[in-house]
Amino acid sequence: MAQFSRRNLLGAAGAAATAAAVGGTTAGCSDNRVGGAAGGDYDLPTYQAAPELDVQPFFTSDTPGMESVYTEPAKTFFKSVDRGPGSGGTVTSFQLTWADPSTPLDDGNEYWAELNERLGVSFEPQFVPQPTFDQKFATMLASGEVPDLVFVNDQSAVNLQGIRDGAFADLSETLSGDEILKWPNLAARKEEIWKASLKDGRIYQVPSTVWALTNLPVMRTDLVDLTATGRAPADADRLLALLKEVTALGTGPGGQHVYGVNKYEPVMWRRLFRVGPDWQLNDDGDLVHATETENYRAMLEWLAQAWGEGVFDPVAMTANPADIVSGAAFTWEAVSGTFTTPDGLVLKERDLPGATYDYFALPGFDGGQQLVVRNIPYGRSTCVSAAAAEDGDRLTEILNVLDYLSAPYGSEESLFIGSGIEGRHYEFDANGIPVSTGEHAAELGVQYVGVTSGDNSYRGHPNQAPWAESFAQVMEAMAQNSIDRPLTGLEGASDTFIAKGAQLQTLWDDFERGVVTGRESAGDLQSFVDGYMSQGGTQVRDEYTRALKDAE
Repeated sequence: MAQFSRRNLLGAAGAAATAAAVGGTTAGCSDNRVGGAAGGDYDLPTYQAAPELDVQPFFTSDTPGMESVYTEPAKTFFKSVDRGPGSGGTVTSFQLTWADPSTPLDDGNEYWAELNERLGVSFEPQFVPQPTFDQKFATMLASGEVPDLVFVNDQSAVNLQGIRDGAFADLSETLSGDEILKWPNLAARKEEIWKASLKDGRIYQVPSTVWALTNLPVMRTDLVDLTATGRAPADADRLLALLKEVTALGTGPGGQHVYGVNKYEPVMWRRLFRVGPDWQLNDDGDLVHATETENYRAMLEWLAQAWGEGVFDPVAMTANPADIVSGAAFTWEAVSGTFTTPDGLVLKERDLPGATYDYFALPGFDGGQQLVVRNIPYGRSTCVSAAAAEDGDRLTEILNVLDYLSAPYGSEESLFIGSGIEGRHYEFDANGIPVSTGEHAAELGVQYVGVTSGDNSYRGHPNQAPWAESFAQVMEAMAQNSIDRPLTGLEGASDTFIAKGAQLQTLWDDFERGVVTGRESAGDLQSFVDGYMSQGGTQVRDEYTRALKDAE
């Protein structure tokens, strides 16, 4: 096992200064006793780690935001649930689907039948397509018939209203402290996940674990190595010089046209210029928008220059990825699309003979370090019907079902939930990884209401082992220069943002892209900020300011 040494790239003083500038925190409260307007005090749920895997990590770290890195899959599977079957009753759910609904149970869905057998209940989900989810959600609430388990997106006004209106159970006392240990898979999520998902200081939702860091730059080393700058540009000026050199090459292997950058990804450049979170605290402790900062203005000016120099593909702003056929020195990639998949960088090199790829650590624009804003520390959530929870025995059975569906990676239950029945839905490949047989996949959509728990490591596919060291180094550098947002856990505290957030984001995106492409001017930034604030930004800031004060 390789274990790289942890380096504090910012330095203690630099890290503290950066955290203060963007609203990061350096200390937390160890008191687990919490409460809120909706009820009495209770303890945050006790964290109980899932059993350890039977393989050793390639890389480990204690840096906030960084997870362990594995290059081998689990080979043996532990049993995460040790209790008798359910009562044979019914547990209903209301859940989101991005695909076609699951094969009905009556049409011979063997996965669903096996799931019912394992749960000891009749699991009856209602599937709702993503485009109509909020509409159907509102209709479901209005009917007063709330299913036992409900998928909730608490960034949606409609979904959040369901919590505020009392449609869902307050689980604070039920899951308080060691009480949660009755459901070990629910207990396998850390304190910060529960804290971030509280509403009015109470537990209304069971949240998923997610990666704090999910995207990173990838470079074409075959192109970058042809430049005078090389693989480690020290600042924004040297990076621009590199992008210009690659663009000047014209073509790469196989005659493909190449640019410095072929798709515009705002987050990449905000990291380079240390722009920070959308809403951040200034030196006086006041909440300001990122567009009000000097770093944001500097970023706009640099990007406009870069676009004018021709280093971006002219279609880099497209919303349709199929429009982009050029190559590039740098691309913005998801961890799940490069490191944890069997394809990833392997497929990129195979598809374009002569091209070589590696992960890239962004510098800071001024020769310092980049600044990475960590993700909200939880993902999709599930709520329990308030009406169903009035019966203690029924609530226990519902939580038993959710506990099973939350089984962590490496467990027998997780293997079944995610992959199905061996021989029918999957087979193990030569690496010991369950791979779909390509048949009966439509049976598996029944369990999506489940929320993940347990170990949240980066599980690299064995095919990606050649890049494991650079992946770990780049992710560790990102983590060392990462911060939390001052509004973590308070996203739902602004009614105006819930109602107008999408509209405000569209205004911002349109202005930023206009400046970059020359349609707007960076000199108009203050005018844009004034308009943004007058159309709802000021109300959002004031509401979040009150929420921060109340949270002190």
